[in-house]
Amino acid sequence: MPLESIEVSGRTIEEAVETAARELGVTTEDIDYEIVEEGSKGFLGLGQNPSVIKATLKEGVEPGPRPAPTPAPEPVAEAEEPEEIEPEPTMAEVFEKAPARGDDFTGLVVSILADVLKAMDLDARPVVRSDDEEELVVELVGKDLAILIGTRGQTLDALQYLVGIGANKGGVGRRRVILDAEGYRQRHMEMLERRAHDYARAVKEQGEEAVLEPQPARDRRIIHLALKDDPDVYTYSEGDGEDRHVVISPKK
Repeated sequence: MPLESIEVSGRTIEEAVETAARELGVTTEDIDYEIVEEGSKGFLGLGQNPSVIKATLKEGVEPGPRPAPTPAPEPVAEAEEPEEIEPEPTMAEVFEKAPARGDDFTGLVVSILADVLKAMDLDARPVVRSDDEEELVVELVGKDLAILIGTRGQTLDALQYLVGIGANKGGVGRRRVILDAEGYRQRHMEMLERRAHDYARAVKEQGEEAVLEPQPARDRRIIHLALKDDPDVYTYSEGDGEDRHVVISPKK
């Protein structure tokens, strides 16, 4: 009898879906799934408990060949005096032990990021994209980067914030650190600009204000800049704290 559904787990829902598709011998587009348990969030968005899904083949889809099991490793004779291995530092320890800023600000940021990626056990590395007196832009390049971005970029923002604090500690003046992964920042900015223009068209057609959902300051700024030259609408922000949002209003 062909296998119709399985229950699998992963660090994220997306990882669990990919695992289920691989186990069923199909693509992720060939399965439906329901979330059995959503993994709990840990530091920087890492799941302390795995996400669990129940995946089911879509109607008319046959399961493909199952992946071959990984052979058990050959037994290794135990050394008479096993080498003592120091435990990997946690991410909290990485930031706590970050040295005070010296002359090589860029090198310090890259070093902190490399330690964080190692502590997260991710196959990725930091690459400097631009570096000037006010701002340092670093892109994270490698595999499994979706977990670094997180929902709506929240994990990437948290990492950017903490790296900026660690690198600027003890320095005279401050430099801004911008982190990106898989071109997320550019894609996100273009998406916000498209939405801003869509809302502006609706405001012009209906003659009523559009109240957007609460957004961080960076996203609000993108929307303000996208519409600043529009002769028929103007934008402003209102609300406090996490409820602060943009309003697009028609010009009278």
